[in-house]
Amino acid sequence: MGSAERIDENDLTIIEMLSKNARSSLREIGSVVDLSPSSIRNRMERLVNLGVIKKYTLELDQRKLGFEVQVVVLITSTPGESDNLYNKLSKYSEITNLLRTSGPANFICMVQVRDIPQLAQFITGELEKLTGVERIETMFILPQNE
Repeated sequence: MGSAERIDENDLTIIEMLSKNARSSLREIGSVVDLSPSSIRNRMERLVNLGVIKKYTLELDQRKLGFEVQVVVLITSTPGESDNLYNKLSKYSEITNLLRTSGPANFICMVQVRDIPQLAQFITGELEKLTGVERIETMFILPQNE
């Protein structure tokens, strides 16, 4: 990074505030870092242009949307099938996050479905039938105590 692209303490504070709440107003952020809303907007645009901020997202409560079952699925692929399998797995809407990993499993999939029958259908009717799947392990995500 050149000197014009340097990330300073104000940038780090802006990033921290947006990480906690992407809907923070320019005025709220500005009051913390003692900058005007237009300066905050310029800094945010600069952070986007630098690729520091990649996207703004929503965090949804999937259970309130009817997706009662949340599962971590570990998938081990057969040798030489990792790239093909990644491409296939990335197309499933049930998989909300897909990570390629090293270690005993090649993939960690975050899966969200409405109920146990839908999970069973997804695993046995879809995942187990994919070419390149050697092993599947599942771990249920327990609800948070609120």
